[in-house]
This record gives sequence, structure tokens and C-alpha cells, in this order.
Amino acid sequence: MTDLEGISTSPSDDARGALAQLADRPAPQRPAGSVGVLHNRMLVYARPNQVPNIEPHVSLARSGFVLAGANTNGRMRLLEDSGYNGIVLVDPAAYEKYLATPDAPFWSPEDQLLPMTLEDMLNQQLMAGASAAITPTKFVRAGDTDSLKAAARQVKELGRNDVIFAAPLDVSLLDRRHIRQVTTILADVGCPIGLVLGKQLDPLKQAANRIIQNLRMLAASVELFPMRTDFNAFDLVAHGAFAGAIGTGGAVRHTVEPPNPSKAIVLDPSPSALIPELMCWWKGSKLMKIFGARQNLVPMCPCAVCGGRRLSRFQRRTDSNEAMAHAVATWSQYAADMLDAPTMRLRAQYWQNICRNAVGYHEMFTKQLRRAKPIKPQEPLKVWANLPLWLTDQT
Repeated sequence: MTDLEGISTSPSDDARGALAQLADRPAPQRPAGSVGVLHNRMLVYARPNQVPNIEPHVSLARSGFVLAGANTNGRMRLLEDSGYNGIVLVDPAAYEKYLATPDAPFWSPEDQLLPMTLEDMLNQQLMAGASAAITPTKFVRAGDTDSLKAAARQVKELGRNDVIFAAPLDVSLLDRRHIRQVTTILADVGCPIGLVLGKQLDPLKQAANRIIQNLRMLAASVELFPMRTDFNAFDLVAHGAFAGAIGTGGAVRHTVEPPNPSKAIVLDPSPSALIPELMCWWKGSKLMKIFGARQNLVPMCPCAVCGGRRLSRFQRRTDSNEAMAHAVATWSQYAADMLDAPTMRLRAQYWQNICRNAVGYHEMFTKQLRRAKPIKPQEPLKVWANLPLWLTDQT
């Protein structure tokens, strides 16, 4: 295929044959070693203090936790104290604070009597009870493939099958200029890749069409675990990723280049709520404003948290925990249904149907509310809805 900029994104004949076989399989290949326990799961990426509120809605069969932060033992004890016995990973999330360099692509604690090696840090996670270990990779800036190579080289030298290589990348590294080089680097690591997209606000907004297609090729080319990629985790698990994760809030659904703060932080006290019909998060205050005097048209949610109540009820800061639990309960059901599809092609069909329905609901609400200004779907949602179903379908 050729995208709008004239850049070839079509797979080779050999790759097309492999993709056709993948489309007919019930699932991607299971990763070797302990990482294989994540196979066919959509995990919840959360801050540790959020766990008690959302744990009742996390499926032991289809989900699990990725906990953010470097205090491994403390985070694991939190789950032990609650009696949780499911899948759990700990992401040191070093990329939230530190920038990678070719000489130092990984973070290590500075308050230790003896320096900790990368292997020491990985072993610490496993000894604390993590199902697999995640590398403490620093943020890889735009164009900095040298730091990515250095990190990949160190992980490859370890030769372990209980490790996920965290790849926190400025989203431009997945665009046309660098995607082939980045794919080659990641394919050579020798272990699964935990992808983290980096950019302010929506990382896919600027070049959604190209980057979403590039990510689909990446998912079919490497053992991919989209860890902080917003709802694109659904798209990638439908196109070859062996597992995925969705963050509990905007700050952990992707990342930003440190030391910059996220621009998503605003003074509005109302929490963000997942609107299932629209497949996006809206502030409770925005929901009230959009529907105005026609609050009877605000969607009612049937999830275990909402029990048929309207989503406009999330207005105060104290509603945050309930809004978060609603989101996890809602998208977890979508994930379970998608993962139960008998083939990868049907997974992709399920996800595309969700996206197309959401685009349709944007139009429906615009008409019902008689708005002169349309309610516009987010750019990635339109791309997911309109791209050919499978990579080999593109002409």
C-alpha cells in the first residue's frame, strides 16, 4: 500500500503470506518463558493507590495489573495484603523522569550502598513476585535511535525469557522517517517489547493514519505488548500483539518527554469518564455542557459499577474512583469479547465494528442535540473505523 504522502507501507510477498496465516490463527504466538502468562490478556495499567478501587473489576482470566513506580516491594505488598492472586507486573516508569542517552539508557537507583546492575533490578522485580520483569528504560527522544540501540543491545546480551523491554518512544520514531530502523532494532532485542508512546495530549493525533498502520506492521513483526498506547492497545491486540494494557487515566495511558508536565492537567475538578458509545474519555463537566438542557439524552451505562445510571453523574473530584472503576469494568468486557473471537481477523472485525459504531454515535448525538457545530470523533477513532480490516486487505 502507499499512504497519502507516497511512502510505501506495503508488506513484501513473504510478509503478506505470514500476515495471511496470522489472520486465520486464533491468537498471536505465545511468548517464551514467564512472559507467556500475559498471552491474550488486556491488563490495567495503574498507580498503586488506585488498586483497591478497581481490583474487583479486574478479570483474573483475561486481565491483570501493571503497577507504575520503582518501589517494587511496596507495590507487591499492596496486592498481597488485598489477597489478589492474579497477574501483576511492575513498571519502574523511569521514562517519566529521565531521558535516555547512549551511555545511560537505563535508570538505576542512586541511594544504594553498592551500584545496582540492570540484571539486579530485573531480579528484584521477580523476587518481589512480579510475573515478569520490565526494564527501567529512560525516555527515548525524537530521532535518538542511538539510545534505543544501546538499550536494545544491553537487553539482548542478557539473553533472558522473563523480561519485557520497555520501549518509551517519542511517537515521531514510529513515523515514516524512522519506523523501519526502529522495527529492526526492536526485532533484534530477543525478548517482548513493552511499547510506550510519548507525546503531549494524544500521541496519534498529528499523523494517525500513517502511525497506526506502522504500528500494525510492528505488531505483526515483533512480540509486542502495547503498555501505554491509549486505546491503540485494542487495535494492536487485534492485529498481532500478544497482550496489551490500558491506563486508568490520561497520565498513564501514554507518557510525555521529561521533565515536561502533562498539559492534560487542568483545574476542572470533574473526573474524566469513559463514554462507551463514543469510545473516548470526557470530563463530566464537558458532558453536562454538551447535553445542556437535554440531560435525558446522556448515555446510561449498564456496567457493574453504573447499573444503568447516567454518565453525567461524574461531576466532583470525589467521583474519580467511581469513574475509574466504570471505565475498567466497561472496556474489560470489550477486551474479553474481542479476545474470545475465533480468529485474529474476527478480532479485528470486532474492534472495527466498535469504532464504526462510535463514529456513528457522534453523528447521532449531533443530530439529537440539534447542534450547529458537530461533535467530532477523535482522529485515531476515525482511522481505526475506516482502515482496511487487515494488512493484507490493503490495495
